Amino acid sequence: MNKKSTLLAVCMLLLVFSNQLMAQALYPVSLEEKAQHSTLIAEGTVVSKSSFWNPAHTIIFTSNKIKLHKVFKGQQQPEFIEVVTTGGTVGNDQLEVSELADLRIGETGMFFCFPSVINLRNPANNTLLWDIYSSAQGFVKYDLSSKIADAPFAAYDNIVNSLYPAVMAKTGRPFTNVDQQFNVGTEPVPQSEVLGITSFSPVNVAAGATSDPARNLLTITGTDFGLPQNAAAVLFDDANNGTGGVAFPVPFNDPLIVSWSPTQIQVRVPSRAGTGVIQVRDEFGATIASVDPLRVDYSILTATFNGSPNPNFTTQSNLMNDNGLGGYTVLYSTSVANGGVDLDASPTKATFQRALNTWKEINGFNVLEGGTTAVQQINPSNNLNVVMFDNLATGNAPLAAGVLAVCYSFNTVCTPVGSFAARKVEFDIVIRNTGVSTGTTTFENGPCYPNASGTDIDMEAVLLHELGHALNLGHINDDYQYAGAGSYPAVNPGKLMHYAVLGGVARRSPDWSAFIGAQYTIIPKGYSYGACPGPFFELTPLVPIVETKDECPGSFPVAATAGNTLVNFDLVHATSNKNVDPQYTAVNCLGSGRPVTNTAFYAIKTNTAGTLDLTVTGYTVNPASQASCLNAGVKLALYQVSNCPTGQAYPAPVACRTFNADGALASITGLLANSNYLIFVDGNYATKANFNLLLNGTALPVRITNFTGAVKALYNDIFWNLETTSDLRSIILQSGNDGNNFTDAYQQTPVANSQRINGSFQDVDMAAKKYYRLKIINMDGSVEYSSILLLRRGEKAASLTISVVDAAGKKLMTRTQLASAGIQTIQLNDIERLATGNYIIQIWDGEKMTSHKLIKQ
Repeated sequence: MNKKSTLLAVCMLLLVFSNQLMAQALYPVSLEEKAQHSTLIAEGTVVSKSSFWNPAHTIIFTSNKIKLHKVFKGQQQPEFIEVVTTGGTVGNDQLEVSELADLRIGETGMFFCFPSVINLRNPANNTLLWDIYSSAQGFVKYDLSSKIADAPFAAYDNIVNSLYPAVMAKTGRPFTNVDQQFNVGTEPVPQSEVLGITSFSPVNVAAGATSDPARNLLTITGTDFGLPQNAAAVLFDDANNGTGGVAFPVPFNDPLIVSWSPTQIQVRVPSRAGTGVIQVRDEFGATIASVDPLRVDYSILTATFNGSPNPNFTTQSNLMNDNGLGGYTVLYSTSVANGGVDLDASPTKATFQRALNTWKEINGFNVLEGGTTAVQQINPSNNLNVVMFDNLATGNAPLAAGVLAVCYSFNTVCTPVGSFAARKVEFDIVIRNTGVSTGTTTFENGPCYPNASGTDIDMEAVLLHELGHALNLGHINDDYQYAGAGSYPAVNPGKLMHYAVLGGVARRSPDWSAFIGAQYTIIPKGYSYGACPGPFFELTPLVPIVETKDECPGSFPVAATAGNTLVNFDLVHATSNKNVDPQYTAVNCLGSGRPVTNTAFYAIKTNTAGTLDLTVTGYTVNPASQASCLNAGVKLALYQVSNCPTGQAYPAPVACRTFNADGALASITGLLANSNYLIFVDGNYATKANFNLLLNGTALPVRITNFTGAVKALYNDIFWNLETTSDLRSIILQSGNDGNNFTDAYQQTPVANSQRINGSFQDVDMAAKKYYRLKIINMDGSVEYSSILLLRRGEKAASLTISVVDAAGKKLMTRTQLASAGIQTIQLNDIERLATGNYIIQIWDGEKMTSHKLIKQ
């Protein structure tokens, strides 16, 4: 059943999406709204910053001193104003806040401001601070070289010719020039003809992972980089506003800069860096961009501390054993005071639990649920990790328009700064509350997929994203995909840690970027944390549940896949990997595009030309209530390939099926003989399903479940048992004396529509050694052969008990086999049912036990 709420929220900003069928915009904050609700619109440059605790010592804020250049709305102001942002560093304490504005010294842009509604003042001078309407969306950042400007969801190709007129059209007045010395200009600054980037390494990096220099330390080589002074900086694509646009600068004097010479720069890649070109800016302001993009696989949140001996020390944050039980404990706020909402009684609780369990089960994030609390305040000193709806007692202003939820991460470091690793000691998550927060939107609490109109935001995707921040994951670039035809169901959602979520779509499982990033943050590092108050043991990961078929297999079968093969798929714990998965337009046979979210693969090989018959068994979904949702189920595509195709470059599938219950699927016809095929399955619209596929059909060989023999006084007794889903023309028992040459000894004509066929023959030819095999003739004339059975006359036959045992000593299968002395082939037909791993084959002959190692790949 769908449960919707207008009280609930997301930790990501929403992304504008429109097409000719829908023609709807999804909750970006418009320029008109920003202009209407701002009492001051001003152009300025950040010249300094100072962080401080609020009077209650619960939240760290930062006062950003802005030198004004122009005023577009509001009264004439002094030369400088101070703008507040949430988060910052005071001594050994640091607060990181997701989704909100974060300003950098030297940044220039347009600020949409109003006086702080909580009367927040700079404690150093008692100045009332300005707040930014819509937070990050309310600061339109300039690139003074290219003359472009942007904010999340808004881009202007020229500051003077595009942004200025647009703002003045909303305010109805010209701007007032406050700083006569500042002039943006309209013409882009030409790129330097001398400055050049010849190469950079590595090409793939982990942003913010400062403790992993092999993946975080970037070396840029080139010419005429100049001296590390004045305007010199390295610029990265900013993952907080998507691919392209105004870059994120790392100035020459930032602690992330390791070295700078005219021909080589070494810089630690900041956590805000996203996939895109990098730029070097010299001391005079000239820039040059790389030809190829830097690829950011994942991002780790960092903290910058002030202290001695390192006055500015930037390092990654690390997860800790905060609760003494291996990780963290979360509490649900129940208070309805101050406009709050009882989260424990809200349908959002179940949504949060699903998101939390996803991280726990797939990556091992060690988080316990500790019950409820009446706490409504953000407070790092209360040792509580609280999940709450927005209210008037958090200690911060209500969530800004365009912001759906926020994750507060509190980090500390022991003295001396730079000698010990940083610790995440607490996190709190605040969810939008329509009665308190600025702005309004609607949400799908699940477990059903958001409606196709695109008006609802998926709450589970949002909370999964926010918990990603609790895991110390930062934003990355990789937006949604849309081919421009169809409607919202044809959209492939962006990666989980992309800064924006699109209405009408959902990602409820980690993609590869989030998955490997979480693996990095969760694995204990063995760092030293000092002896100051707080946890100093690292988080102990939970044991994750692994879907072994999550990725396309490294090798394809060289022998034909046996009929009646049973394959289990666990899409509850599957992820997606854009680097190796098929493109979203190649997962259905219409090519119209479908979400690719939680995928698994299985490779087969045919024996003869014919059909592939698939039967679904054991189908369940998690949660069970998702079974009744429209479009819930699994999509299946079959590709004719002999190895894994390049990711995002798959051929068109040869067949497609969908299902949402047990039962036989329509036969797939036209398969070629002796050919490999790849089965791809994906949760349809983020369905988390667990099921088996039983593989049969005329293209697969008959499954021989038993082929044995016994030496009797007057004859050799031969037995066989077969399983098949298609009719057979005949079964011929062949015999021979050397194992190479065979003649027909007996022919069996199976009864039509028989799925299980039993046969036997008494061979009176009593040669000392006799070889046997089965020749199986299909209805189309194609032939299959069994393995060879050897019987020796004059030697006592023994009864062997053969068992397959797992690593824990549990017997998984047992069979009894009569065998004569000598080398013989014994066929174990159920081995393919085993999961990948190590096993032991035990053979008991009545007197002794022998063991042999079996590796199933």
